[in-house]
Amino acid sequence: MSGGVDSSVAASLLKDQGHDVEAIFMRNWDTRDEHGECPSERDYRDVQSVCSQLEIKCHQISLVKEYWNAVFAVALDGYARGLTPNPDVLCNSEIKFGVLLNHINQKINQGKGERGWWFATGHYACAMRGRFSGGSVQLYRGADRRKDQSYYLSAVPAASLDRVVFPLGNLSKSRDVRRIAREKDLTTASKDESMGICFVGERRKFDAFLAEYIPQKQGDVLSSDGLKLGTHRGIFTKTIGQSAGISGWHDKWYIYAKDLDRNRMYAVQDRNHPLLHKKTVRVGPVHWISGAAPLGIEQIGGISLEAQVRYMQEPQKCTLSADQR
Repeated sequence: MSGGVDSSVAASLLKDQGHDVEAIFMRNWDTRDEHGECPSERDYRDVQSVCSQLEIKCHQISLVKEYWNAVFAVALDGYARGLTPNPDVLCNSEIKFGVLLNHINQKINQGKGERGWWFATGHYACAMRGRFSGGSVQLYRGADRRKDQSYYLSAVPAASLDRVVFPLGNLSKSRDVRRIAREKDLTTASKDESMGICFVGERRKFDAFLAEYIPQKQGDVLSSDGLKLGTHRGIFTKTIGQSAGISGWHDKWYIYAKDLDRNRMYAVQDRNHPLLHKKTVRVGPVHWISGAAPLGIEQIGGISLEAQVRYMQEPQKCTLSADQR
């Protein structure tokens, strides 16, 4: 449980179904070591309050060290190389459905038997075991497409999802979850959603936070024909497609490329400029949830799928084929 309304309702639904429910809260960031405020202590109090209402046990575990090594340090390295990693994707694959899941298996549920427990979260996603997958678990989008979080779970392997249930997978956040929370009079029924990354907080500027860990090196922002438009405060401060923040122009400029060796960014005007769009892209490393690539990927012409490179992006039809180079 995170201290939000989603995990609170998930726990409540499972309790109503007659399951023996225990809550676990993971603390991933040590606020005593940073300038930014992370509401983990407040969130844990909310977890304790809901657990008291539901009359279920509540556990807390500190995974600060594991989070730093497997998520934060990896993300920092990506940002320093001009990339835009997603810490939430890493957190799910490495921490919540990795270290935490192993901890539950080894410590909390000792003596209950191999088939004695399931791991539930408040994610808006579905884990199903289908006849076409040989009985292995498959990850599906949540019914509430505006809240669907399968994107954040895309790096979790099937083995980690095998004992997972998502009680909110077929529910709507606005129509169902909030209503259930109000009917149950849960402490978190009206709690606002947390929109920030825990180690940054919701009120801080992300690039200012990263500057505390990555040396800032100013560089030029150039147009596609080499005209100097302005300067940037570090190659990590902007991502592809983001506004370049260039003042003095009637139309906005948008970053379309980065040159790490020369510490330069390149920008164009107009969101629909051809340089901001690609018809082909080479991706990797590739993680297949099932552990194996889908049939047909090696064939000429590849296979037809849908691609999504950012959370909340509308899925785009694509053709996926193996790199023959």
